[in-house]
Amino acid sequence: MSLDKLKQLSWVYDLNLMGLASADTEDGSSIYQRILQHIVNGFEADSGSLALLDKDGKYMTIVAGIDLPTGIIGLQIAPGEGVLGWVVKKNTPLLLNGDASSDPRFQWNRERRSEASVTSAMCWPLKIEEGSIGGISVNRSIGATVNMNRAGKGLPFTEPELEMGSALLSMVSLVLSNIRLHSEQRQRLHELRQLNLQLEEAQNHLLQSDKMASIGQLAAGVAHEINNPIGYVYSNLGTLEKYVQDTFAMLAMYEQAEGSISDPEVRDRLKAARDKLDIAFLKEDLRDLMIESRDGITRVKKIVQNLKDFSHADAADEWNFADLHDGIESTLNIVNNEIKYKADIIREYGELPDVVCLSSQLNQVFMNLLVNAAHAIEERGKIAIRTGRQADEVWVEIADTGKGISQEHMKKIFDPFFTTKPIGKGTGLGLSLSYGIIQKHHGRIEVQSEVGRGTTFRVWLPVRQPESAQEGNGA
Repeated sequence: MSLDKLKQLSWVYDLNLMGLASADTEDGSSIYQRILQHIVNGFEADSGSLALLDKDGKYMTIVAGIDLPTGIIGLQIAPGEGVLGWVVKKNTPLLLNGDASSDPRFQWNRERRSEASVTSAMCWPLKIEEGSIGGISVNRSIGATVNMNRAGKGLPFTEPELEMGSALLSMVSLVLSNIRLHSEQRQRLHELRQLNLQLEEAQNHLLQSDKMASIGQLAAGVAHEINNPIGYVYSNLGTLEKYVQDTFAMLAMYEQAEGSISDPEVRDRLKAARDKLDIAFLKEDLRDLMIESRDGITRVKKIVQNLKDFSHADAADEWNFADLHDGIESTLNIVNNEIKYKADIIREYGELPDVVCLSSQLNQVFMNLLVNAAHAIEERGKIAIRTGRQADEVWVEIADTGKGISQEHMKKIFDPFFTTKPIGKGTGLGLSLSYGIIQKHHGRIEVQSEVGRGTTFRVWLPVRQPESAQEGNGA
């Protein structure tokens, strides 16, 4: 480097600008390379390398290199290994002119040495408060075969250049330390953000689990309270039907005995009363009313039973064999009000074995997919539910003829709180929780969608679960 002070100040100023720029970039490697290039150019060298120590000081990594062999950048070396390692370990600058391959201090690897290279090198430790953070070296080829058109080229480095470099490299150390601090800060912020997301997701799962437990308890209580009146209404209908039949039988006997009444006035009054009541119509209508009432109360009983099945109110949330078709049908009855005005249900069920699962949690998945399918249909459409088996897995497919999902949204649909629904229509947790439930079952969810044509979700589940999963008891 020229000793011209103006050039030296300009060089230092440019180096300082690089240090300031490092605070605004996330790519530390590019800054390291630019700083090294600036130093190599400043000292009119041919090549150079920059290595930084890890936090524990056990090894250092070459983070930048100019005109180095392929594969050197990223190489880890121990302090004391090679010339640069020796400088870092001794924490002292070094001027080296000539062939260093035979110098025992540097433990030189003869296989890496070029047969015709005789070099001049300057190496400095990078110090912060007397502690080393790494090292930097610049190299210049010397000898008769070197092109010496540019001033300094082909000439060995000198002690004044080494001393000047030592003074300047103290600022380089500060710049590199600043880069490392910013990089570590960004990394910590990234880790904190990831931890916050994980904590938030865990909290959401806990809240949802608590919510579902509360809903399950509520459903169990409602089902229990409704079951009692339904029970005696159902029983009373049976008794009433018998009483009506007995009454009609008695009326038939009266009709048969009517001809035996000798008083014509009494017979006329009975006939007038029978015609007014329209006994024939009453017999037919009462029969129909009893049938309709029995059908209605049977439907109410079925809805209550579906509610109990859906909330799994009669058993603990444990791994058990379950019929997925029963779970789907129970869920359909629960969400019927969401679907019946929007879509026709098409069932294409295959042959499925009973599956080891947490049935209430799978019902939650089916509910989320069915409700989403209904919400995706803007006017009137169809929702097809298909099932099948392949080897040791079963699958449940729910396909709608709704508006579909755009490609930009496809990557986010399982993210917590992501939703394309209007405000107040969805929380953005349904698919995220469903994804977690299916993963807990060692299954997977596949999605296919085309804007304007609809979306298909296919849930794959193993028929049997690993014993380790069942030991967790759904927790």
